[in-house]
Amino acid sequence: MKKVYGIVGHPVAKSLSPVMHNAAFKKEGIDAEYVLFDIDPDDPDNLANFCYETDLNNIAGFSVTMPYKEEMMVYMDHYDPLAKIVGSVNTVANEDSKLVGYNTDATGAIEALREKIDIKERKILILGAGGAARAIAYSLKEFGAEVYVYNRTKEKARALAMEFELEVIDFDKIPVGKFEIVINATPIGSPPNTEESLLHAEHLKGVYVVMDIITYPMKTQLLKEAEKAGAEIITGERMLLHQACGQFEIWFGKIAPIKEMELALYQELERRK
Repeated sequence: MKKVYGIVGHPVAKSLSPVMHNAAFKKEGIDAEYVLFDIDPDDPDNLANFCYETDLNNIAGFSVTMPYKEEMMVYMDHYDPLAKIVGSVNTVANEDSKLVGYNTDATGAIEALREKIDIKERKILILGAGGAARAIAYSLKEFGAEVYVYNRTKEKARALAMEFELEVIDFDKIPVGKFEIVINATPIGSPPNTEESLLHAEHLKGVYVVMDIITYPMKTQLLKEAEKAGAEIITGERMLLHQACGQFEIWFGKIAPIKEMELALYQELERRK
């Protein structure tokens, strides 16, 4: 019986994950399909029912995106050490009818950044304090970066900063010229508010690289502002590609066919233009 994988979140209609994973399945001769699981957050029972019925629906694993990365922890039978530390799951494997949570956001972000810049001892500002921000912040610290965090809800930023020994930045006191890398780990700039940006060109003077984890639109308003300021940009699909490769390796225990996944990803992006 064909195994089912997919992405859990809301909304997920524009997700790029299916084209990458289905391309990987085809390349590796894996009898499986990767589908969309759009779970409405208005009914709190929806996510629980999905998790409890994975065996019934032959679901062997799934990706997790907003708004469920932190909430998903509640439904795991086990989690790997990184997911436990950051309190966030973006990958789930059904292992002998037990749901095991993992986090590949961290490695995906690190690999995307390292394509452009060495991150050791860099001063890095993370916008956001949710599941992806937590994973990225922790990993950047592990790689020797000096990490700062901003979040609209100051209490959430302070909690994250205390846990991982980061520094909190007040939005109205963002020091120009202090940071070398800026990462947006919030949904600000995604539909329907694609013209929004937390920072503008005047805030980004002296920044070397700006990365946005949003995948649609590919060039967010923040990245447009970064280009005005003369910074290099990293669009969200780079992190998405690397974290998807990490998911494949968790599910199947072998190296992901990154070339085929990357080709499928960019073909789909070109088709959507």
